[in-house]
Amino acid sequence: MTTLRSLHITKTSIVRPSAIRLLYREYSDTTNNTGSAASSKHIVFRDLNYIQKPVSKITPTPLTSQSTALSTTSVPTALTTKETLLSEATGSWQRFAIRSKWLLLKSYRPFNVDDFSAFFSWFILSHIIWIIVGTTTFFSLLFLGLNSLFTRELVGNAMGKLLMWMNPSFRILFEDAVVPGWKDGMIEFKKVKIETVDEHGLQLKLDVESIKLTLSFTKWKDLKGIVENVEIQGLTGVIDRRNVNPDTPEVDWFENKGYEIESLRIVDSMVHVYQPDSDEPLKIALYNCEIPKVRVRWLLLDVLNAVDISGSLNGSLFTIHKRQHQLAYVTDVENDVNPWKKIMRYRLDPIELSSIGINTTMFNWLVGGKVDILADIMPPADDDDDKNTKYAVLDFKFQFHDLKAILPTTPPTLSDGQEIITLDELKPIVAYVNNKRAEGETASPIPPLCFRIVKRVDELENVSTLRESKLPDAIATELYIDLIKHVQEHEIEQRNQRIAMWSKTIASQLLVVGLGAMA
Repeated sequence: MTTLRSLHITKTSIVRPSAIRLLYREYSDTTNNTGSAASSKHIVFRDLNYIQKPVSKITPTPLTSQSTALSTTSVPTALTTKETLLSEATGSWQRFAIRSKWLLLKSYRPFNVDDFSAFFSWFILSHIIWIIVGTTTFFSLLFLGLNSLFTRELVGNAMGKLLMWMNPSFRILFEDAVVPGWKDGMIEFKKVKIETVDEHGLQLKLDVESIKLTLSFTKWKDLKGIVENVEIQGLTGVIDRRNVNPDTPEVDWFENKGYEIESLRIVDSMVHVYQPDSDEPLKIALYNCEIPKVRVRWLLLDVLNAVDISGSLNGSLFTIHKRQHQLAYVTDVENDVNPWKKIMRYRLDPIELSSIGINTTMFNWLVGGKVDILADIMPPADDDDDKNTKYAVLDFKFQFHDLKAILPTTPPTLSDGQEIITLDELKPIVAYVNNKRAEGETASPIPPLCFRIVKRVDELENVSTLRESKLPDAIATELYIDLIKHVQEHEIEQRNQRIAMWSKTIASQLLVVGLGAMA
């Protein structure tokens, strides 16, 4: 029984990536006596012009000659392996293509539409995972690529316009390039200018030498902002609050009140702050400022809960840090500060009263002097979910030096215009202060005024300044109460001294009269 091999042509068209229609034929082995299909098929690609020619009958070729012809062509067979293809390759680029296709397809066939669809899906999915897992790295490489393709100034201007489009209230300019840096795993921007466009309300004009930040896709998904950690160095400029509406909370200036930053650090910075009731700016210098969490809704509370803040206010040093217990060497000292897990110590060196606005409507009878402030701030624990039971306790100690007072024409009032004390009640206080000043070095200084203020935490929500929290009103009220108490004690002491002097005078006169009568 003889076996012949015949050639059958099947007209089937496929599409390659180059959009050229090809015709391939299948070689099949048939048996004369059974007429069954062959066990193996081999594909050879031909140009489309081939199908336009009439298909002529192909005479069978001998088995040996056909095998020789197939072996001379680079036609992959079912038994073809990667090693065989690599041995037949003529160059390094062809070997690289063979290895790449074999890694992706496990064969050396051309790519089709399904392959390109799979590659595109894999590319998109991998980038989505990359953005979620490593947002900072993704944007760093993005900025690096933009800086490589375009000029740095062009990238900086485009970045500034994008940020201004997202925040129309600001004018942002990158003087230097947007250069990402991977030091400490943060993106760094240098020489940034930030200005507000609106002439009403809060106005900013700031220059930043360097800004480092990290990004978080998870925070952005939770509507808490994409920025996670921020480090600012060399912040200078002006913050003007003279046009701020006192009836509107300043947190309304932020569009997203749920914005949070996991950590904020500011070093080597100085800003001038203009207050609504003063034309003289507050010169605030920050040497180091570390705040573990900054939330727009709890801005003031987060500042009071800072890890470390050191700087100067109009030349007077101030610090905010965790208070060290006097018995720090005792091992069981933690039980002494319960229920407060942390106590923050605030200290301000002697500063002119006019610099911090004490001689305004609340203390309009003071025309000179200095004061140093010491305060212990006990914020509530963060793990307490019931905000209605949370309280913030503040212990203050004011020490006045070299005070000078006059009797004003109007009584002192609080920020809402409510009268604190009448002029008749103020006269003894003015006399007491001036007597201490007239006595000079022989007089004892005014005793420190100490008091405690307790605030509910929910009263500090959506509060960003001390004025909005009504703390200055509470402090002024407590200062008057404590000062009046010292004035009353001083009057009692003076009266006792006069009574004692009168008693001594009467006794001495009686003694002289008695001795004269005996003589």
